[in-house]
Amino acid sequence: MGVLTFLARRFVAGETAADAVAAARRMNQRGIRGILDFLGEHVTSVEEARTAVEEYIRLLDTISAAGVGASISLKASQMGVLVSSDLCLDNLSRVAQHAAQSKNTVWLDMEESALTQKTIDVFERLRAKYPNVGLCLQAYLVRSGGDLDRLMREPLRVRLCKGAYKEPPEIAYATRRAVDGNYRMLAQKAIENIGRGVYPAFATHDRALIQEILERVHQNNIDPKSFEFEMLYGIENAYLATLSQQGYQAKVYIPYGTHWLHYFMRRLRERKENIYFLMRNIFRM
Repeated sequence: MGVLTFLARRFVAGETAADAVAAARRMNQRGIRGILDFLGEHVTSVEEARTAVEEYIRLLDTISAAGVGASISLKASQMGVLVSSDLCLDNLSRVAQHAAQSKNTVWLDMEESALTQKTIDVFERLRAKYPNVGLCLQAYLVRSGGDLDRLMREPLRVRLCKGAYKEPPEIAYATRRAVDGNYRMLAQKAIENIGRGVYPAFATHDRALIQEILERVHQNNIDPKSFEFEMLYGIENAYLATLSQQGYQAKVYIPYGTHWLHYFMRRLRERKENIYFLMRNIFRM
């Protein structure tokens, strides 16, 4: 438990919203905005989902009162999609409406493949009324290229990440080279559609990919305010600060809550690559 506690302190802001807001404030001082995530997923009751909703509403109020630069990120399973899609939509609508009142953004995380379509379905029902809501797509899923093409037919706020769950080879790319190649393709599509209402967030710590993205936006004379880079709390944050100093929008994903043990154990259990990734970054900021 001692090692896990050390990891939690390194990659999780703490157990309370106040801890997360304090971490965001520290990041703001480095030119980086926060994306705060209240840990929790796979809830199976109406009461659990509503508890998460109330936490996010309080979090939005705390962010506003503290005057920190931060938005929020949450999961469909946390909002009750495993209970019913309608419950999830109602809960997400409450959070999105509250966020809109303070001109804030809500990111909808992507979970394991069993929830991909459910998450997209809820997002599509939500985004027409709440353009402040964005969706995450995972580059290791074969379907993501088609999903992005279809979703970009309307204005879209999209986060592109590689993905951190263990998935079968029939639906997911199995090698790093293939995942990176698909990420490049998704990034290029998003960049090409910035002028058509697409706002991409490139969520990656891969410096080579980031440099390729920067080359593409430079070649296309893309406004640096038209996209952003996102990284996890405690991982490559010094590099993220450098990107901010260069004039790019930089944001860090800051998890908090009492479910930190489940957060780590699930990620480490899912893919052995996650263990290597975390250990490699323990002493790097």
